[in-house]
Amino acid sequence: MTTTRNHRRIFTITAVVAAAALILVLALTALNRGSETAPAAGPAGANNVDRIEITSVDGKALTVPSTRPTVLYFMASWCYTCVPQAEAMKELEQEYADKADFVAVDVTPENTKTQVDQFREMAGTPGYPFVVDRTGELTQKYAVTSLDSTVVIAPDGDILGRADSRPMKADALKEFLDTTLP
Repeated sequence: MTTTRNHRRIFTITAVVAAAALILVLALTALNRGSETAPAAGPAGANNVDRIEITSVDGKALTVPSTRPTVLYFMASWCYTCVPQAEAMKELEQEYADKADFVAVDVTPENTKTQVDQFREMAGTPGYPFVVDRTGELTQKYAVTSLDSTVVIAPDGDILGRADSRPMKADALKEFLDTTLP
């Protein structure tokens, strides 16, 4: 009886570890997609402002960096740990409207507008734009290697701050933005 219970416990632990490993591999694959075709960009600075033109899933043309600071939130529409920060950004969007643009960047290149819209619904339908990084250009340019990462970009291309692999609720995001934004 005890042996059967131990075998079940070992099987359960093995299954959980295998599932976690699979999720990690899928996330890393999504983040690294496009690295074979997109050139690696050096650090953006005042003398080297490489702007990326991208279109939101709603058809709005965006430029990164923008003429204002831009808060890029790297997420995936299948990532449930990404929802709380998307909600926090919705909550803080109006408060920071005069200081920065908010953009959610879905790192899964094959995601569709429908998949992104389902995520937006879970996050309370925020008004800020969502883009799908189909080429991996944004992910590579800002050296993002994990989901739930936030990078704040100055208009001159400098990185004002970053929080890698750190999902933030409203209070933590507000504190991060207050110390990061000019």
